[in-house]
Amino acid sequence: HTPEFKVISISSHSNQIYTALSIHDEGEGISPKDLPHIFDRFYKGENASSDSIGIGLALAKSIITAQNGYITVTSSINHGTTFTIKYYN
Repeated sequence: HTPEFKVISISSHSNQIYTALSIHDEGEGISPKDLPHIFDRFYKGENASSDSIGIGLALAKSIITAQNGYITVTSSINHGTTFTIKYYN
């Protein structure tokens, strides 16, 4: 979902409570109506590719949660999306 020549950046930081990993893209963003549902299994947002079956983000959340982690997302149409994963110590 990130056009050619746009940037995907990855950053991390840690403290005594958690280690955070943030992934930000300069893509099309996620519709505000889709945001509350993107981690739901089999949910396909309006910008989903035709071959999507809607399990990728649900699976990612399940794996992260099973490892004592937490994932959040922020997004703005035409400005990109940021996923932040926190693993608690």
